[in-house]
Amino acid sequence: MNDSRAVDLWTLPEHRVRELAVRMGGLDLLTPDERSRHDRLIRPGSRDRFLGGRLLGRLALSARTGLPPATWRFVVSRYGRPELALDHGGLRFNLSHTDGMVVCVVTRGRGCGVDVERVPFDEEKARRLSVFLDGPSDTAVSERWVLAEAYLKGLGVGLAEGVEGLVLRRHGGGRFTVTDHRRPAMTPRWRLTLLRASPHHLVAVATEGGGPLRTRTPSL
Repeated sequence: MNDSRAVDLWTLPEHRVRELAVRMGGLDLLTPDERSRHDRLIRPGSRDRFLGGRLLGRLALSARTGLPPATWRFVVSRYGRPELALDHGGLRFNLSHTDGMVVCVVTRGRGCGVDVERVPFDEEKARRLSVFLDGPSDTAVSERWVLAEAYLKGLGVGLAEGVEGLVLRRHGGGRFTVTDHRRPAMTPRWRLTLLRASPHHLVAVATEGGGPLRTRTPSL
């Protein structure tokens, strides 16, 4: 497989974060700013998911390049997204986490976004989110929501730009395309994939131009 075309999706169950931390050096691997952000989080689960995301991101980037995990330094975008401080040959990544699961996607030379949600949504959450998503559709609200989030994160704008005007089309095998009425020039470039990371977690990956998806988990 041509490595430059590959889309690497890494998944880490939350209950395995501490195992990964022991293996990789835990908080000692993080920058002072990252450790400060970690320590400000009040809930233990929030701290675990933050740590898991930063460790999984480093592991995924190192697996793609062969560089040591201590190599990676990040800046935070205006929407709160961590991005690489240096170019590293067009390497791109994105993180997401929810109760029970942390995920990371890595590409080279192309934009990417990922989102994970715990499902099923309860009725109140589904009703609240459905008003933001175009319908009717044969795709559940939870599926449309996670796909929309992954796409917008891939654009680098996140939900701050809103999900209105997005129409998702299913093509079989978990593959989707998007029509973006607010940004019509983007429509032909993006491909989305929907899959299960666990019986209770739905993941969407969005990439410019698609590409073969490789799913990976840390060896612990």
